[in-house]
Formats: sequence, C-alpha cells, structure tokens
Amino acid sequence: MEPVQQGLINQIWQITLQILPYLCLLLLHHFLLAPLFFRKKYLIYIPVTIALITAFGFYCYNVGNPVNSRQGPPPMMRDGNMPPPKPMDDMRPPMEGMAPPPDDMRPPMDGNRPPRDDMRPPQMPGGGNRPMRPETMKLLMGLLLIGVDLGFMAYIRSIKHERLNNDLRAENQQHKDKIEELSRTVDNAQKAESELLFKTDYKQVRIKPDDIMYIEGMAEYLKINYTGSPTPLIVHLSMKRLLEQLPDDSFMRIHKSYIVNLKHITGSSRTQVTIGNGSTLPIGESYRKLFAERNINP
Repeated sequence: MEPVQQGLINQIWQITLQILPYLCLLLLHHFLLAPLFFRKKYLIYIPVTIALITAFGFYCYNVGNPVNSRQGPPPMMRDGNMPPPKPMDDMRPPMEGMAPPPDDMRPPMDGNRPPRDDMRPPQMPGGGNRPMRPETMKLLMGLLLIGVDLGFMAYIRSIKHERLNNDLRAENQQHKDKIEELSRTVDNAQKAESELLFKTDYKQVRIKPDDIMYIEGMAEYLKINYTGSPTPLIVHLSMKRLLEQLPDDSFMRIHKSYIVNLKHITGSSRTQVTIGNGSTLPIGESYRKLFAERNINP
C-alpha cells in the first residue's frame, strides 16, 4: 500500500476514534437514560449518569489519550538533569588582538546584573494561566452533549404533547357536536309530536307544529295560520317565545315579522317565499343568507 493511502487511512481511523466515544455517549444517554429522566425516575437516572460520565472521563484521561500525547515536562527535564547554561557573551575572554572593554562598559560584579532574556525561565502563555488539557476539554464536551440531548428531547416531547392535546381537543369537540346534534334531533322530534296549547277568546286551542304554515307578528300579538282553519288564530305571545317551542329543523324566521314552516313552502326566490295556501311572504335582508344556507329550493 502506498504511503499516501496508508496516511489517509490512519487519519480516518484517528478521526473515528475521536468521534466514536461521543457517539456511544449520546446513544446510551438518548435511548437509556433520558427516558428515565422524563419519567421522573431521578433515583435511577442520577447514579447511572454519574457512572457513565465517570467511564467517559476514564476513557478521555487514559484510553483516548495515549501516553506519548499527554502533556508533561520535556524529556530532558523528566530525570532531573538540567541542560548546561548557555555561556554569556560578555563573560567570554576577548579575542586575540582585541583590547579589553573599558571599565565603564564592563558588567557589574556585585551580583546585581539583570538576567538575560535567554536565561529567564519560560513563562506560560496568557499571563501565567495554565492551558486546559485536551482530556479535560473532551470531558466538558461530553457533559455539554448530555445537556444538549436533554434539551432537544424536551423540545420534541413538548411538540408531541401539543399535537396530542390538539388532537384530543378536536376529538372532544367532535363528540360534543355529535351529542348536541343528537340532543337537538331528539328535542325536535319531541316538539313535533307534541301539541301546542294556545289560549284565545276564553278558550284553549291545540295545534300540532306540522299543521302551522306560517306565523305573522303584530306588535304584542301573533297571527298563526294553520291548516284546517280558514281564519288565523290570534294569540298574545312573543315571536321569540313561540319560536323556542317549535322544532328548529322545520321552522325558521325569515323576516322580523314572519316565521315560516319550511315543510309548507312551495316556491322561493331571493326576496320572497310562497306558502301552500298561496300566500307570499317577504324575506328580510338580514335573513337571506341564513335562508339560502338551509338549501330551500323553489
């Protein structure tokens, strides 16, 4: 195998070794530990997470950090042998043929000579702050990865809960609408089968709702036109109160002065309707849209 290919394979292998522990940490926390956290089983989640982080830290400080790559003192200083000091230029004897320097140019001999730059001990970068070790950085990255995983899962769970709540609300609304529709159907059936009792001229008249063709309002009185009687029945009653006693699937208000039985309509247009007895009733402008929605065809 060529050296270039071998070097490329080695680089890919080193990158894989660097990514693999983070991937294992993420998978273990995401599928095993995070569900315990969201189920509020903290007594299990906390010790197991600490054990996982400890194992990851052991890998960072030992397995994932070879001895040759760890930081430490230079090889020449590990055994306690210091390199010989570099001779100072001003302490060397003058070369042959050269005059010694004058007294005012000679360095002081009282030990107060300032040290040379090349003789000063090396200083740490950053004003003396020790740089962070790579294995410590790896451990912090692992802790950050766990925190990001918890935040991501919390966000996903909140979205799922919101969707579930919306579905439940929609389902409850559908059930509520069905119950209301069923209740309205039963109520209308009961109203259609029952007879309405009206008092007029010192007597009581019973009329079935299906026999009423239309009702005309006259101030505080109502004129009820129904089949089987050539003259309408005049009663002292409000239109609102009478409309509450009639089945709403058969009766509707088409004008501020008229209530009509939809079963007795023989023809209709945008502005008026025709009743079976030949009467023509107007449709108020504010009731035309509602009348059209009831699919009344001529």
